[in-house]
Order: sequence, then C-alpha cells, then structure tokens
Amino acid sequence: MARKALTRVVIVGAGPVGLLTALMLGRCGVEVDVLEAALEIDARPRGAAYGPPAVSVLRRAGVIDKVLAAGMQANGMCWRQLGGSYITGIEGPNDPSATDRTVILPVHLLAGILNDEAKVLNNVNIHWGHKFISLNQDESKVTIQAESNGDMKSFHADFAVGCDGARSSVRKALFNDSFPGHTWDIQLVATNIRYDGFEKHGWSDVQWIIHPDHWALACRLDKKGLWRVAYGEPAGMNEAELRRRLAAKFETILPGNPKPGEYELSRWSPFVMHQRCVERMRVGRVLLAGDAAHLCNPMGGLGLTGGIADVGSLVDCLQGIHGGRAGLKILDIYDEKRREIYHNLIDPMSSSNLKRVIQDGSTALEKDPILQYISFASKEPAEAANLFHMQDALTADLTRFYDLS
Repeated sequence: MARKALTRVVIVGAGPVGLLTALMLGRCGVEVDVLEAALEIDARPRGAAYGPPAVSVLRRAGVIDKVLAAGMQANGMCWRQLGGSYITGIEGPNDPSATDRTVILPVHLLAGILNDEAKVLNNVNIHWGHKFISLNQDESKVTIQAESNGDMKSFHADFAVGCDGARSSVRKALFNDSFPGHTWDIQLVATNIRYDGFEKHGWSDVQWIIHPDHWALACRLDKKGLWRVAYGEPAGMNEAELRRRLAAKFETILPGNPKPGEYELSRWSPFVMHQRCVERMRVGRVLLAGDAAHLCNPMGGLGLTGGIADVGSLVDCLQGIHGGRAGLKILDIYDEKRREIYHNLIDPMSSSNLKRVIQDGSTALEKDPILQYISFASKEPAEAANLFHMQDALTADLTRFYDLS
C-alpha cells in the first residue's frame, strides 16, 4: 500500500483518552486537531486507577516517567467489613517483576501531563472552547462543525474520533439516543479528602468496604495524604440531599468514625453509573473510543483502563493506515475487537466487582468464590501473579492485522 502524503484526524474531547490519542498520533506524523467544548481540563474527582494494559499504552506514548513521578504504584488491595475489619486482600504488588503495574493518578492530572506533551507538537492543535455541533462525511473525508464564541468553524479530516465522554455528542450524532445497556439504580458519590485516620488504622492503598447500604471504595491518590473515597447512595437523590448526607456517610465509613473538622474535603461529585456499549465503534470514517463508546461502573478501574486500551488499538489502526501498512478494513477489526472485549470482559468483570461490595460483609468470604480465590492467592505468589495478569486480555494488538486489511 502506498503511504498517504498527509493524514489528518479530528478528535472531539480533550480528556485523557482524546489527548492520549492526539499525542500518540502526533508523534507518528499525523496532523491532529483536538476540539474541546470546555475552556480547561475537568478537575472533578473521577477515575484514578490504571491497570497494566493502560500503563503499557502510557509507556508506549512516552509519558510513563512523568505519570509515575506525579502518581504512585498501588502496593496493596483488600476488602473490609464496615468498621474496618479485614476480610481478605493482597498486600504488596501482585507481580513485583512485572514492567507495568497498576498506577494511581487522578485523571485530571494525567490529562494535564498529556496536554503539556501534545501541545508542543507542531502537528497537534488543541482548540479549547470549541463545542461540537455536527458532522458529515463521504467516502474520502469527514467534516466537523464546531462553535466557538458564537462563530461556526469547519474542520476537515480523513478521520474523526469521538472521545467526548459519557454524554458524547459525536455518539449522538451517529446513533441519536441509542446506547444499549442499562443504568444502575444506585449512584456514586466520589470525593477527594485528606484524613490521617487511614494511616493510623493501617489501611491499604486500595480497599473496598463490603456492606448492603454503606459500600465504598477508599484509595490512596498520592504520597502526600490525598485519598479518594467513593460510596453509594440511592438513585434519585439530588445534589443538595447528597451533600447533606456526606458527613454522616464519612462518619460511618471511614476508620475512626471522624466528625466534620477531622478531615479536609477537597472535592466531591455525584455520578450516575451505567453499563452500556454502542452497537458499532466505527461508522465510515468516524470512530469512537473510551466512555463515548462504552461505560461501566468504576469498581476495579475497568472503564478508564479499557478506554486507554482502546487508544492503543485505535492508534495501531490509524498509524498503520498513515504508514501505508493497513487499509480501511482494519477499522472494522478495531470495532469488532474492542466491543468484544467490552462484552466479554469489561462489562461482566465490573458488574461482578460492584455486586461483590453490595452484600453482607460478615458472610462475604464464605459465599463469594472470587474473594476465596483472592484469599488463596494471597498465600501463593504464583497465583497472585495470575491475578495481576487477569487484565491482560483487555489489550488488543492490531498491528498483527496490517497485512490482512
């Protein structure tokens, strides 16, 4: 296949998935425009955990050293009863010899690193304050219409990639309101706090609290005392109600049962949780990746990890097309493989993770085979290493399809 003289891609969305795609494509010579409706990076408390498949893509993008300097590697995970009683877990890295171990870093900080790396490339332009309005395409190109300060602008490209999150305008332009799946009848409240009780009570870097009503996640975010605490609340409560209940929730969930004033609340934000995936991640010359294509609840970090794994596969395809090593059919393989991974792995695993914490913690170990396996693996290094590699299947190396497409 002859190499194209120029490949241009328009990416909608300047979150970590969009910026990572822009950076990786830019570094292989593709011309990239990134359109983002907001004026700056979204700093709400959202995802923070990157499993090995995502870390591998960040390494490939050349940013892993900066990511590790800003974040940390998780060295322990466990499950606890309400009140802090230890159920089971694995302390220490699952596989100390592995190159890519789970990394903890708030997603807005990752986006900042990626933005700094991408914006210095001459062939990557990031347009803040540019709201996606519409798209049209033919066999040879895509045109995106965006609005900025009341003015309409047109961006022409060989391909467009929707990376604009759960409420993706690109997805809606392709499929209207169709987004197969379901919404959980509970919502998540995500907070960032500083509280020395975690250290005093010997809590792990990551733990899930198992309880029918007060289930939660507590995860260390950095080495300076910042923690993510995320917990469940009934669906339908508005933000005012959720905010009024926050102090009582913290007193119930956190070790030491702290009162207001004994911790510092940095950020908080409620989220509706979904399990959804589009019918196609490719429509002509328009692709979808990350939350724009599929959603899952955040227990286990599979949404963020899966979204970044999407980027690795998508860049394989577009880099192959740009270099004349692959034809457009490889984009169908991207669509097939990434949806297959969602339906066979991400959706069932994340659903199981959520259901696991919404039960009676006092009987969870005797009833839950996964917790039993984790308990067994905690005493057997080889099994612990197997746990570490469970997410490897989220990776799909599509360079192996270059000659076939």
